[in-house]
Amino acid sequence: MMMKRMSVIIALLLMLTAASVQATDDPHAGGSSISCEQCHITHSALGDILVESTDGLVSTLCLSCHTPGGWVGMTKELSSSEIADPGVSGSSHAWDVNADNAALGAQPPLTGTLLDHLAADGSITCATCHDPHSNSVSPFLRLDNSADALCLDCHRSRDMGSVRTYTGNDLSHPVGATLPGTASYHNPPLDVDGSPQPSDGNTTNDFVLNGGVVRCTSCHGVHKTDSNSGTVDGF
Repeated sequence: MMMKRMSVIIALLLMLTAASVQATDDPHAGGSSISCEQCHITHSALGDILVESTDGLVSTLCLSCHTPGGWVGMTKELSSSEIADPGVSGSSHAWDVNADNAALGAQPPLTGTLLDHLAADGSITCATCHDPHSNSVSPFLRLDNSADALCLDCHRSRDMGSVRTYTGNDLSHPVGATLPGTASYHNPPLDVDGSPQPSDGNTTNDFVLNGGVVRCTSCHGVHKTDSNSGTVDGF
């Protein structure tokens, strides 16, 4: 009798624990009807986070919804055809590529929450930057991108405080600099039709000051950019 009573108590405790975990860690921060088992499986899963994906890659799982023809009502659609080939084509930051790429000024991140979510082969995935279980930093970012902190964790070699103009090195616009009010320093930002921003009514491609200074994201976006060079847009 005592053993039976103990078994019931243990079962109840396990149920309470499961309910507590579900309540605090809902997929997509509880903002949708997505359930755990739509992304995770308990047996025969590829990879160490039990993702339900044909190749074990987190990005493959993400793109099963975040892609044209994916989950009904999805507005954040991405396609592999959008992956940027700098200076050539594409409109979104690449995924499933190695985080260490000197030609693009990229190194593996230093912050643990980003580094811990690289793929086993050192590649970045959707989940390197995005946390599907928390939207405390929108849009589901693992690190606050104020002052471009998330971007610069990998692209820290491009964090230039002054213009590089000396012979034998690549030129670089200063980052973190205050935009001078003197007109002789710069021309007013223009839209693609040559008119001053934002006269075309499209604010997504407008020059943006982050914290009052010029940042990487003043000119560059991450997803759904307006040009092949990655100018500001986003979802």
